[in-house]
Amino acid sequence: MNNQLWNLYKESPRGKTCIELFNPEVEDIAEGAFKIWRYASNWGEDKIEDSFIENLRGIMWLWFNNLWQRGFIPEEWDTESYRTFSENYDILRPLLDNSGNLLLNDDDTLIFDEESCILRKDDFRYKATNIPFLSLILYYHFDVFKPLLLQRRFDIIQRNCDALGIDLPQMPRSKDYKAYILYYFDICKAWNAFQQENGMTDAEVCACIYDFANMLIEDRALTELPKPTNVWLTGAGTGDFTFLDTLGKTPDGNDQAIWACNERTRRGDIIVLYCTSPRSYIHSIWRSNSGGFFNPFDYYHCRTRVCDGVIIPPITFKDLKADDYMSQVPIVRRNLQGINGIELTAKDYANLMRMIQEKGGDVSKLPQLFEGSSVEFGEIKLEKDVEEKILIPMLGKLGYNENDWTRQLSQKAGRKEKAIPDFVFFPKGEKHFENAPMVIEAKLDMAPIQEQLKAFKQGLSYARMLHSAILGICDKERFILYKVDKNGGADRNNPIFEDHWASIYSDAEVGATLNHLIGREVVRAMA
Repeated sequence: MNNQLWNLYKESPRGKTCIELFNPEVEDIAEGAFKIWRYASNWGEDKIEDSFIENLRGIMWLWFNNLWQRGFIPEEWDTESYRTFSENYDILRPLLDNSGNLLLNDDDTLIFDEESCILRKDDFRYKATNIPFLSLILYYHFDVFKPLLLQRRFDIIQRNCDALGIDLPQMPRSKDYKAYILYYFDICKAWNAFQQENGMTDAEVCACIYDFANMLIEDRALTELPKPTNVWLTGAGTGDFTFLDTLGKTPDGNDQAIWACNERTRRGDIIVLYCTSPRSYIHSIWRSNSGGFFNPFDYYHCRTRVCDGVIIPPITFKDLKADDYMSQVPIVRRNLQGINGIELTAKDYANLMRMIQEKGGDVSKLPQLFEGSSVEFGEIKLEKDVEEKILIPMLGKLGYNENDWTRQLSQKAGRKEKAIPDFVFFPKGEKHFENAPMVIEAKLDMAPIQEQLKAFKQGLSYARMLHSAILGICDKERFILYKVDKNGGADRNNPIFEDHWASIYSDAEVGATLNHLIGREVVRAMA
């Protein structure tokens, strides 16, 4: 946390406006929530019209009366009372008379229809997806809660917390959706600790997390997309057709969309977009501009950003069923039920391109799967194999020798704990208080987005302790580099380099690019 910059931000017009936006002391809660909701739409959330405020007002009124009148709100909030609340509340409709008027008790409270449930007590998946909405209601009444925005862009919250040095609690990975509801309370506790440590008001900590943190993240030009490894099929509904038909050239200038995906989606992968009813055809082919990022409060947990769309001649479901090869693809045999995030094989994609060509499409404009030169690394079964058989030989090609790095350098993290980065380059300084210009963390497999996130967070914590300018993470397939700014922040979704090991080893141009970024003399000059 850079307090000097924060103080300048608070006094700036931008800072004052954003802090006021999150002011919990408002006369009209629905109006305040509406403004915050509209603000959140800047990050790819659904755009909202002015008329939405009336819908929001009615929904908040319904929730407010259910939660308070029916006694779901505890006297004090702690982990256990929040757990009890989240497990037991439901949302019922109020009873109406034959004329459509509300039926009231003698004390003018609502009478609820016990048989007309809008949100069931045990529907924890929908309760989790309602956390952003519920968080605003709670924020305006209890200082223990903070608004959890960006339902489909939790990666931004993670990125901003990284930039501020806020260590978010470990995200649960479970099909028990209660875990995600409870995770929100854990996030609030982390944010409250940060707020107390820095002497902030409720409005200030929200502005800090959602706006100020963006200013700490240096502008970084996107690297070229790495060559695609996989092909994924996903679906689009009627609300997406305008975006697809214009290839994202919408009036707001947003040329990227967020789609449901498989959690193993890698940046650069190929995304085949199928328009569901009433169109029922493959519409276009895109590239993933991010790995799959996990959203614990989204109905579809895993999403990716897409870019560089190419419209193809429509391949209808009828066409797929009539084709000798494609009709036997498992997802087609299942009548495209559950298409979001389905992997297509290289052979599937080749046959899809054949069908496109037969319909007069230009397949030369479509992305091709990565086919690296044959590079034999031997059997890779352990993390140590990644280090010994892939990473260290590559470092040798970049001019390093084994005296240039320290493996598993002990580093103090608290009174007793010791952090142990895998590779620390050119460390200097007193023992346990070294500085190093670059650290690299190696893993066996980072394909699941949660594994890549864990590797990134672990590596970034080492980079902060060692004041490193470059962070590298790698697994058996890829090598990724991030620039770490002077405040210890790095944008997980915007690496300065990312490519396949096969490409790094066999493509002289890729190797030269990597040498320019982290060649021995380049990194040694940073020390």
